[in-house]
Amino acid sequence: MLTGVSHMGFTVADVSAAAAFYERLLSGPPEVRRIYDAPYTSDQVGYPGARLDIAIFRIPGSDVRLELIQYLRPAGTPVDIETRNPGTAHLCLVTDDLAAEFARLTSLGARPRSSAPVMITSGPNRGRTVAYFRDPQGLTIEIVEAR
Repeated sequence: MLTGVSHMGFTVADVSAAAAFYERLLSGPPEVRRIYDAPYTSDQVGYPGARLDIAIFRIPGSDVRLELIQYLRPAGTPVDIETRNPGTAHLCLVTDDLAAEFARLTSLGARPRSSAPVMITSGPNRGRTVAYFRDPQGLTIEIVEAR
């Protein structure tokens, strides 16, 4: 039986650059920042001799972690992470002030997908505002205003 969520992970091209952005976004350094190359790591990910550079952040207001992974060995090949493509994912964060967060994310180098926060007009989140961004690595971040 599943009992909760531990973390969400994204593979990135440059974990140092990604960690620098998320350190500013999440207002704190990673809880973990190290190379993983123990034999169990290779067994876990299914790549013999795997060597991963990882940064792990706690998402504020939750027990969920964000794991950023750069495969040093074997090196990966970038894929098209356009939001609409099957297999891509996004990180959704909650804020009490979306207008302020919209400006802050933009100032940190995230690229908004809309010119301003968008009002949700139907469905279970009706009445809330939301915005999508691309982080400097191209990953999608969704910010939704709290109820």
